[in-house]
Amino acid sequence: MKALFLSTGSGETEKYAESLTSCMPCVVTWLAYDSPGVTEASLYASAKAAAPDFIVYIGSRWGLQPSISTLATINEKIAPMIHLCSDAADVPWHDLLRDYDRGSAFALQVTIDGNPNWPGADRGLTLLTPIAASHFPQPLPHAVRPIACSYAGNKGSEGGGRRMILTELMFENLLTIRVRDGGLDGYGGYCDHLIRSRMTLNVPLSGTEQAMQVKGRVVEAGLAGAALLEMGGAPTKNWFRPGIDYMEYATIQDAAMLIREFTQRPDKTQAMGESLRARVLAEHSPTVFWGKIMERIGLKVAA
Repeated sequence: MKALFLSTGSGETEKYAESLTSCMPCVVTWLAYDSPGVTEASLYASAKAAAPDFIVYIGSRWGLQPSISTLATINEKIAPMIHLCSDAADVPWHDLLRDYDRGSAFALQVTIDGNPNWPGADRGLTLLTPIAASHFPQPLPHAVRPIACSYAGNKGSEGGGRRMILTELMFENLLTIRVRDGGLDGYGGYCDHLIRSRMTLNVPLSGTEQAMQVKGRVVEAGLAGAALLEMGGAPTKNWFRPGIDYMEYATIQDAAMLIREFTQRPDKTQAMGESLRARVLAEHSPTVFWGKIMERIGLKVAA
């Protein structure tokens, strides 16, 4: 099977193709639609030359991107195209998602933020971020993990809710922070940070903080076997079980209390981390993710 990925030049999107090739035999070709010199005509010609069985378009809300008419033509004349959107629940995306739908730009729109509150959700798929489990080898026992509680990801904007939560917990020396892809060790170092953490905090606010999402780090926490601390009210509860697969906090004080309490209970954090890991592997693996997409677009995967 041959897949074409149309994406920005961001390296962040490569893990989606990696998740695909981790679970099915597939040759992947990449085209960056925002590269200098790329035109609508050259994009169409390159897509046609790649002769894919299907196309994955990784959307961008702002910046240089193909027109809806070009996307619709590629979808109709070359191969069924899937729009993979990481922030469909965030309000600034909504008008563009509607335009894509009206313009028949894609065979299927898929959001990976776990929140079904987006235009077209009834016709599309709401899933969680697909991540190859190979990034997370057999998890360490919690008794030997050196980090009590981590936060792995972006700190958020100054004055925002995410930054406020992290700042308060850092002030109390309750968090070890590792910025996503920070440093020379890249994503591998980020994954290793989670593997060495007994607990990891998540703040599920979207970039504009107008929606709550199931962040990719929820799946990553599960693969790392870390006990997840998640904000109450997040759509995470629609996919995992509060109190069994993860812990919920309502306030910064709640989060601080949980971190202090469970820092002394590696047996409890390990049990919760193992529960989340088992559920992620069973229900949100790349095999499950891409299998659902292939079924919806009518492609059979070779055994």
